[in-house]
Amino acid sequence: MTSNKSTKPKFHQIISLVLAALTIVFLVFYGSLPVSFDYEVGSIADQDIYATRTFADSYETKRRAIVARDTVEDIFVRSDKQSEESIDRVDDFFDLASQIRKTALAADPQEPIPSSASASQLSVNVERALGKKIDPETLVIFFDISGSTFIYVREKTTAIAELVMLGNVSDAVLESKISEQIDSFCVSNPSYTKFAGSMNAVLLALLEPNTVYDDKATADAANNAYTAVINEPVMIEKGTKLVSAGSIIDEHVYSNLVELELIRAQSFNLVIFARVIVYVLIISAVVLAYLNVERKKLKIETPVFYLLITTFLISIGTSVYLSSLSSLLCIVIFFAAVCATYIGTQNGIILSLVNLLLVWPMYGFDPELFIINLVGIILCSVFAGRTDKIVNNASLIFFPTIATIATSVGYNFLIGNTRTEYLTSAIFTFVSTIASLVVAIGLSPIFELVCNAASPVKLIALSQPGQHLLKRLFLEATGTHHHSMMVANLADSAAEAIGADPLLCKVAAYYHDIGKLENPEYFTENQHGGVNPHDSLSVMESVAIITKHPEDGVKLAKKERLPNAIIKIIDEHHGTTYPSYFYRKAVEDAKARGLEPPDVANFRYRGHVPSSKESAIVMMADTCEAAVRSMKTNDVASAEQLIRVLIKDKIDQDQLINSGLSFDDIEKIIVAFKQVYAGVFHERIKYPE
Repeated sequence: MTSNKSTKPKFHQIISLVLAALTIVFLVFYGSLPVSFDYEVGSIADQDIYATRTFADSYETKRRAIVARDTVEDIFVRSDKQSEESIDRVDDFFDLASQIRKTALAADPQEPIPSSASASQLSVNVERALGKKIDPETLVIFFDISGSTFIYVREKTTAIAELVMLGNVSDAVLESKISEQIDSFCVSNPSYTKFAGSMNAVLLALLEPNTVYDDKATADAANNAYTAVINEPVMIEKGTKLVSAGSIIDEHVYSNLVELELIRAQSFNLVIFARVIVYVLIISAVVLAYLNVERKKLKIETPVFYLLITTFLISIGTSVYLSSLSSLLCIVIFFAAVCATYIGTQNGIILSLVNLLLVWPMYGFDPELFIINLVGIILCSVFAGRTDKIVNNASLIFFPTIATIATSVGYNFLIGNTRTEYLTSAIFTFVSTIASLVVAIGLSPIFELVCNAASPVKLIALSQPGQHLLKRLFLEATGTHHHSMMVANLADSAAEAIGADPLLCKVAAYYHDIGKLENPEYFTENQHGGVNPHDSLSVMESVAIITKHPEDGVKLAKKERLPNAIIKIIDEHHGTTYPSYFYRKAVEDAKARGLEPPDVANFRYRGHVPSSKESAIVMMADTCEAAVRSMKTNDVASAEQLIRVLIKDKIDQDQLINSGLSFDDIEKIIVAFKQVYAGVFHERIKYPE
């Protein structure tokens, strides 16, 4: 049923989209550039400067990292070699003391060891052999004791040395470690307390720190400290005052201004430009993917296409200026109202969201702006895209405005802002929403004049009984008017069934036969008293009048500036079919005269086959209503049978090939027609005379 007719955009539309994309890139780039200054280090600030966004203070972060790296303490590790050398010196000390004791005892075993002379000798020997100097007075006690006591003291002193050397002992803690072990010895051996002083003196003289400087570990620790600070940079929140008016721009402040790109560059800022291009390309790719999926449903007339591009660019271009005044002044909702009006709620929401994403960088990606306008876009699109009379201009302004203000208050409540911020946000939100919607509604007559599009507002206005052409139909072609009303009911029901545009189908059906106003009496539904003007005309003259009414309708519709969508349906509602009654009559006349049957091409309507679902629906509703009326039946089954025959005939004549209808749609349309006739044919209660 669906043809292979291309739905690709025309060349001029592609060129327009490319130019629009380039314009958007430059607008977003220009609008995203922060206010810049010509300051240098040492300059005097002539105004307060605040952070335009949250950023990492690289200058302060690096300074803290350097401080952390340079204040790391040197790392010392335990040396087994130095520990063993200290313990060996203690053993060597007692070996020297033992030798002196043996020498003294060998000279006269019966006499006590001369302690003073022996202590002096030991001090000299220790200094000579071990290079350590010990006061002789502290060594006397080692010669005043018995051999067994000497051995015990030696073992305990060596054990203490080993305990001290087990850990990491630096010069700063060596003395305290020795004292700690000596005190422990005294507690567990109270009777040997008198040896504590000499043992302590020996250990202090002979033991050395057992740690050595580890340059690699120290360097690693310094690097780790530096990296830890770098990985957790100092963050400056958006809105923080960086410099006050009249203060000097130091290196720290200058670094922050450069980080925020607030220092005016002498050349084109390629970095920001590249960011904008990537950002716009990503969004454009998503939009193209969406449009590719929706291309069969989304049929946009050329004037509407350019209207949407224009309003899209106006919204972005205006944001370049508005963003410099406030982060909440934005007219994206203006585009949402226009877009949803002409191409529906869903497309209005999607394309307006794209519009919002493109202006967002100009506002520093402010989350409050995004949330408030997202709510406004959704609600505005829902109201502007509706196709009934319930929604009027007051509703379109009132509900989105209330919703955006409520969103503003809720957002500020959640993040705990002050009352002043509450009020400021609510005022800017109110101004933005009201201005956007009032301008959109105020310009709508101009938009309709330029585009001549079938917007819901325009269609609803055209559907009013007091409309000029409908009044003419009612007065000058009463039968055609009644026929059009019935066709409208059928078309509306069928469009609802298959998801087409019911409002367009209904209104187009009202006007599809306005061409009959040129010669209303030549159409059977308008004839009265049994007078038929065709009786005085030849077949070809009658055919010329009958088949001309779509052309006359198009001329009249253009004169009255009906929407292009309706004009197209008027042109296509008979397609390229032919009035079978007159053709059969011509065939019979030719046969009676012994002539060849006439060429059917001379009898065809000079319109075009339906190019949309709505146009095809009106064609089928028109044909079925006329046929069922002429059949004069109240039987739904008979009407359904006739409807199926008529629609099959349209299919056989390739009248639906470009309509986009599927066979499933056709079946739903037949059921919808049947339901309408079931309501028309229902029996009424007979009233008593």
